[in-house]
Amino acid sequence: MNKVRTWKTQVLPSVMVLLAMVSLSGCGSDEPAPTTTPAAGAAPVAPVAVAATATAEPTGAAQTVPELLEAARVAMREQRLIQPVGDNAIEYYLKVIDAEPENRHAQLAILELMPLAQGVAEQMIDTDRLDEAQSAVALLKRAQPTSVVVTNLEQRITTQRRAADQKLQAEEEQARLAERQARDQAATQAAAAAAPSAPVPSRPPTTAPRDPVSTPPVSTAPPTQVASAAPATSIAADTAPQNQDFKLVKRVNPTYPSQALRSRTEGWVELSFTVGVDGSVDGVEVVNANPRRVFDREAMRALSQWKFTPRVEDGKAVAAKARQRLEFNLN
Repeated sequence: MNKVRTWKTQVLPSVMVLLAMVSLSGCGSDEPAPTTTPAAGAAPVAPVAVAATATAEPTGAAQTVPELLEAARVAMREQRLIQPVGDNAIEYYLKVIDAEPENRHAQLAILELMPLAQGVAEQMIDTDRLDEAQSAVALLKRAQPTSVVVTNLEQRITTQRRAADQKLQAEEEQARLAERQARDQAATQAAAAAAPSAPVPSRPPTTAPRDPVSTPPVSTAPPTQVASAAPATSIAADTAPQNQDFKLVKRVNPTYPSQALRSRTEGWVELSFTVGVDGSVDGVEVVNANPRRVFDREAMRALSQWKFTPRVEDGKAVAAKARQRLEFNLN
């Protein structure tokens, strides 16, 4: 009887722990948990280690459709529509469609999210975050390959990159010109300082012979050499442009209004504006438009972001008035 009581006291706790761990592991997996019969006298720690190993989940497992839908809902609540890469609502819904092409929930969600996501991509372009915008637009193109708005966003990125390259080239050219002018001016000043001044020839005074009836003698002094007060003309100053008109260095294309896209409306807007002494655009106003108040806001918003080299008059930058007509065509 004592031996039976001792066996129950030592073995039963180990059996109970093992059964509990097997039950827990069975709750987290669809496969039946393996049963293990402990040997008599085995230490109670061994079953716990085996059960813990059995319940460890594999890393990098593919998400199921319900998990992807839940992840997309969380991303929408947290305003992660198209960023970051791999953890945003549009990308989760696209993965759902890859797994279930006829999933209506994901299809409708993408249709509802597209205008908001396009607005986020447009903000990236407006703030010159072109690399992020490129990634976002590529994702939107996967969602709607034939979207006219997405195509316009692609064109804006291309145009803005080209304008940035042109601006950089213009700045580098201006820097090289300024360096060359400074070098030429320094060489001219050094040559003027090193040139010896011409000596003034001395001439003895001449005295007319005295005569009772002649006039008193007049002494003729040598001519006085007077230095010019005007500074030496610089070669760089001769070659520097004194007058030139303003030139466009950065162009931002307007976005096609969504309402006009839906109604297939085309038109144009003529704008007046001022190019400041720093090349920025100010005072944008609509002069004429067809149709009225359809494309005005987008045209003004785009033109206000243009950049120019300022007009130069007599070697100084001045403000200049200008006009521009922007066309809105669906093709």
